[in-house]
Amino acid sequence: MDINFAEIGLSALRVLGVGLLLGAGLPALFALGMRLQAVGSGVAEDGSRLARKPLATIGAYLLYSVVILAVIAGVLFVTRHSLNHYFGISLFGG
Repeated sequence: MDINFAEIGLSALRVLGVGLLLGAGLPALFALGMRLQAVGSGVAEDGSRLARKPLATIGAYLLYSVVILAVIAGVLFVTRHSLNHYFGISLFGG
């Protein structure tokens, strides 16, 4: 039995990378969307009115949509075998 430590290490780094991307990346994108929405609303922290920034609001909604699509893709990936078994829906090539 040959143990390839380089391949084990590379696989561990891949898992770590995906964990950081999804575990910290998606909440960071959501937080950035919240900040952009606050900037685009046209209300300062002290309650005074500012000029609205529609591009910031559009950017916030784009970030929200990325997060929502990632969550939906994750749920579909986790349930792909059940969907195939009960409904005959084959997702992600399996």
